[in-house]
Amino acid sequence: MKKSVFLCALLLLFISQYEYRDLSVYQSTTKIVEIKGEVQQEKIVEVDRDATVDEILDNVEVTDFADLSALNLTMNPENHAVIVVPSLSEKKKISINTASLEELDTLPGISPAVAQRILDYRKERGFQSLEELKNVKGIGNVLFDRLKDMITL
Repeated sequence: MKKSVFLCALLLLFISQYEYRDLSVYQSTTKIVEIKGEVQQEKIVEVDRDATVDEILDNVEVTDFADLSALNLTMNPENHAVIVVPSLSEKKKISINTASLEELDTLPGISPAVAQRILDYRKERGFQSLEELKNVKGIGNVLFDRLKDMITL
């Protein structure tokens, strides 16, 4: 009994010494972000803590080869983040054996109807080589030559 009274008294003493502190007053109002990739000059910038990728990119000049569509411009990166601006030439190839209709439709010269024919062909036979894409109605040599560097099996 004496032990429990002693422990309660000790606990009350500890709790009475506790003071709530709002840690947000100690938070920085800025953050440091590194920007690299397809920019004129890679650099480290200090920006507002709530700055989005779009606002951060205002601090650099992107090159003509920058693929901003590959970035989430509304994202709010953490302090000490690295933003890599990708190149248009680094775009991911689209697999004709696994791509969705929407992904196939993003290829130049491929309409939703042709994309559906690719899916139908794939379902029936599957693609063993890229050249088999020419077997799909609407894809000839000229269109295939435009697509061959953008697709994979």
